[in-house]
Amino acid sequence: MILKKTAIIVCVSAAMICGAIALSMRLTEAKELEMEVSNPKEEITEEEQTKVYSEGENIPLYYDEEDMLLLPVRNVAQGLGGTVTWDRESRSTIISYKGKKLILSTGSTKAQMHGYNITLPTDPEMINGCLYAEASVLSDFFSIEVHWNSEKKQISLKTKDGSTPIVANDILLGKNEEKEYSLEIPVIMGLNDVRYEKGLNKEIRQAIQSLADEFMVEEGQSVFHLQIEKGFVNGDFLSLCWKGSKGERPFYKTINIDFRQQKEVNLSDILTENAVQELKKSGDLIDSSIFYISQQKELVILDSTKAELLPILLPANGDLLEGQWNTKYQSLFCGDI
Repeated sequence: MILKKTAIIVCVSAAMICGAIALSMRLTEAKELEMEVSNPKEEITEEEQTKVYSEGENIPLYYDEEDMLLLPVRNVAQGLGGTVTWDRESRSTIISYKGKKLILSTGSTKAQMHGYNITLPTDPEMINGCLYAEASVLSDFFSIEVHWNSEKKQISLKTKDGSTPIVANDILLGKNEEKEYSLEIPVIMGLNDVRYEKGLNKEIRQAIQSLADEFMVEEGQSVFHLQIEKGFVNGDFLSLCWKGSKGERPFYKTINIDFRQQKEVNLSDILTENAVQELKKSGDLIDSSIFYISQQKELVILDSTKAELLPILLPANGDLLEGQWNTKYQSLFCGDI
């Protein structure tokens, strides 16, 4: 049986202790941390292994207003079996774990993960002499689930099996006197075929760059902005939706990739011909429609020409699409939600 590690990080005075500890902490408007801690107790089960830290003084910080969780990089890395080093030449922190590297720089959203350039949601920052990073970044890199127990005010980090690819973001920026764009680009990591992975990332980046280039030669003054919404992602399939605006009008783009066949798929690949025709008859599917699969395994159909986003949500296991998925996608999208 493979043991999973669970690290629960809290602070008692100047000591970092990890285990079954109830931590009550409240962040005031001045961002000062107040906390109460019960007696620590170490727990080990057959399926989980609790890691105990010592000689530390940094705790996770959660900001209610921003809904942002910051984790101490060194404590998390060492607790999960990784290493942290400082590179004087580049003035960056290098986190190594299972042959992979995450490179962070204080005060910069530019980072590097698994050899790819990415853009972080917020700058890593030094707090009490320790580098802190936003939880989702460390969750992706270490392949861990971050659990927040609001009742116990307790944070636990549990390792995952690592079969789901990482989808991080980079950002493409550009401007001149009349135009400005900010377009997010997905960075896909962890596929079984590294050569395909690199080619896929290059292809997607080129497609987004083409959107930017077309926008910059258009007449008039305007701003182009796109953000990524992650849809359904596992080791077999990836679905993404870009939502934003181009000038005064909304702009949407989707992509659906079958990793098994290593190709982008359309709706006729996923649904039976009969299902596609029924959607057209009902008016839910028109020539300007685009689609993606949500995290809840809903088929989301969008009319890319409309001023407002009015998605049509069709649950994979609902009556309308029951039996209408092509065989190879039946088990993928119609399993337990």
